[in-house]
Amino acid sequence: MSNIVIKTAQSEVKQDKNGRNYRTVTFGEVRFIETPFGKMVVPASQARTTKINCYENNYLNKMDVGYADPIFNQSNPANGGWFAGSIETREVGEYDIPSADGGARTVNTYTTVVFGDTDSPAFESAVKSAFSSKGHNVVENGVTDSSVASHLAALQASIGA
Repeated sequence: MSNIVIKTAQSEVKQDKNGRNYRTVTFGEVRFIETPFGKMVVPASQARTTKINCYENNYLNKMDVGYADPIFNQSNPANGGWFAGSIETREVGEYDIPSADGGARTVNTYTTVVFGDTDSPAFESAVKSAFSSKGHNVVENGVTDSSVASHLAALQASIGA
């Protein structure tokens, strides 16, 4: 069972410096975990959210997933607004972001929405492609959500949890 992301909010249409229309879209993650009782949904209080810019006409001349899709409505999920995928964080090459004091600070992790079957062996390729399209190349052997989870599981097993 693949994880899913749901569209929870969107901005009005804006234009970038090249005159292309986009919306800032908020996605929330619905993650499934293995438990002794089978796969279960991670509690909403532990769910992650993130915002990405979705273009009406991206640099590949296609509409980004999420741009025109409806906001998810749990009362009527058949209307859409949910997608196979997850919110992923990876170690990337260093880049600067504005800091609260008006300066800049250097960071080396990035988080974005990756659309695709999270159970597929090809999902990591989708992750690399999504990060690359956002201008960030994934550092090989860097920190990943799944590597942290596997290290945590190994640690719990070693202490008998």
